[in-house]
Amino acid sequence: MHVVAHDSESGKIVGLLPLFLVRSRIFGRMLVSTPQAAYGGIIADSDEIRDAILELCRKLAAQQGVRFLELRNHRNALPSAGLESKDLYVTFRQNLSPDPDENMRLIPRKTRAEIREGIRNGLEFKANEVDVDGFYKVHSRSVRDLGTPVFSRRLFANGLKEFGSDCKIFSVHWKGKTVAAVWTLFYKDEVAPYYGGSIREYNHLAVNNYMYWMLIKYGCEHGCRVFDFGRSKKGTGSFDFKKRWGMTMEDLPYQYHLVRQKALPDTSPLNPKFSLSIRLWRKLPLAIANTIGPHISKHLI
Repeated sequence: MHVVAHDSESGKIVGLLPLFLVRSRIFGRMLVSTPQAAYGGIIADSDEIRDAILELCRKLAAQQGVRFLELRNHRNALPSAGLESKDLYVTFRQNLSPDPDENMRLIPRKTRAEIREGIRNGLEFKANEVDVDGFYKVHSRSVRDLGTPVFSRRLFANGLKEFGSDCKIFSVHWKGKTVAAVWTLFYKDEVAPYYGGSIREYNHLAVNNYMYWMLIKYGCEHGCRVFDFGRSKKGTGSFDFKKRWGMTMEDLPYQYHLVRQKALPDTSPLNPKFSLSIRLWRKLPLAIANTIGPHISKHLI
């Protein structure tokens, strides 16, 4: 569902909230803006319109009997208004110069050295060289190794069809083998690597640092002016990896209206109650993980 506010005279849209009713067997029913995405929340032309949308959402949450309403704000956090907030996620973004050499100079010295190591190792970076199946082989193995259920292959295939030229699969190759890949979105002048992964056995070749540098280079050479490295949870390996690139780190002030839930939801994999499941998942044969993973991941948010 979408909550839309129109100007009564002109009919112009003056406020919007993309909102989804999620039915999760793990976390229960909830209203989320926006699930499976880093950013969401209310955008409005005035504080009065914003507050009216929030009030309507509170009523919807009560009518739907959800556990909570979650607003995944980026730069559009609301004044408290009785909402709970969570300090867990950050996003990393970097303005890009049209000059690749200038972008390289902005990267901290140690990460630059690792990028150059990948170049010396003979890695190759290609756009749309592998199809969805080739990407999925790399991505599914990577997330299994992290202890995370993989999404359905259909998600990535449908995304390519839906976004057209604004979605590309980039891959890294070494001696004829695909060793890393990233499913990437382009929006206006931004490039956003959304789903990626690498084969762990080849990480000593600096494949990840090489891949994301080459994506930055590709972006600036094709008119992109912002690199959105995406959301990470504080205290994770992903957070530490992205922090080493020297990009601008911004807190994501997610906010919650609790309905049937009495305390802030802890849906993070860092929640100790998920630790055993994560350890066991890492040990699953890949074929089994890829078979049952999509049935579980659709209940994650």
